[in-house]
Amino acid sequence: MDIMIVLDQMLTMLLMLAVGVICAKAGLVDPETNRRLSRFALVVPQCAIILASAMNMQMELTLGRVLSVIGLSVVFYAVLLAVSLLIPRLFRAKAENRGVYSFLMTFGNTTFLGYPVVRALYGSDAVFFATLLNTPFNLLAFTVGVRMMSGGQAKERLDWRKVVNAPLVCALAAVVMIFLPVEWPSPVKGAANAFGDMVLPLSMIIVGASLGEQKLTDVFRDWRPYALAPVRLLLAPAMVWAMMGLMTDDKMLLGVATLLAGMPSAVLSVMLAIRYGANEKLAARSVFVTTVLSVATIPLLCWLLL
Repeated sequence: MDIMIVLDQMLTMLLMLAVGVICAKAGLVDPETNRRLSRFALVVPQCAIILASAMNMQMELTLGRVLSVIGLSVVFYAVLLAVSLLIPRLFRAKAENRGVYSFLMTFGNTTFLGYPVVRALYGSDAVFFATLLNTPFNLLAFTVGVRMMSGGQAKERLDWRKVVNAPLVCALAAVVMIFLPVEWPSPVKGAANAFGDMVLPLSMIIVGASLGEQKLTDVFRDWRPYALAPVRLLLAPAMVWAMMGLMTDDKMLLGVATLLAGMPSAVLSVMLAIRYGANEKLAARSVFVTTVLSVATIPLLCWLLL
């Protein structure tokens, strides 16, 4: 494996995040602008990357094989959701922050960082399996995840206006598109890919701007992101490896799932926190800390899986 591919992607993300911090400090992006950028990023680029992932799938598999991998993906996210329920209790989190911690624990940076790592370790064909394993991401992030970020408690009624949104509709459409024998026109795929490419720089600028609005001492003084990091980066992949190892003997599939489970917290957490009024500062700090520390933990996971 060429570890430089992984390090290059991670350093690229951190540089983009630094640009966001500079923009905030220079007054180019104020809190209101950041909120508007977040709303835009959640609709146009986010929908584009979801649809593009379905349009670009080229590997031929039987329906049974696809469904079996998607079935394992349900187990994958069930494990992460189970762990996420424990984190707020362990951290004695305030009621308004519980959903943020659960989201940070459940959803990792599987697309922008996970896929390049999978490709570097197992080859390009493995990215297709990573995509299938990650199928529930958008369905859960824009339903259960929105519920988390909205601060919803079990006793509250579910507000479907907060759940039914453009990314969710596109995620459902993408699942259907996977099974359609359609060759999408080149301009359509090109537009989807181009808009999808906006997600990484735009989302990292949003995270950086959220960090830039905080005092530097506050970013490093909060101990909770550092406590979350080993759970997100090491315990979660270990649990996924143990649980899924009982259900499949496919070493590549098991390795792909373990790597995806060990990614840092998703940058989407910051955008959803802004959109639904959750603690965006906590989300931004946690994304920053887990991303930086994953520079050490991801190579460790790769070495253990070889």
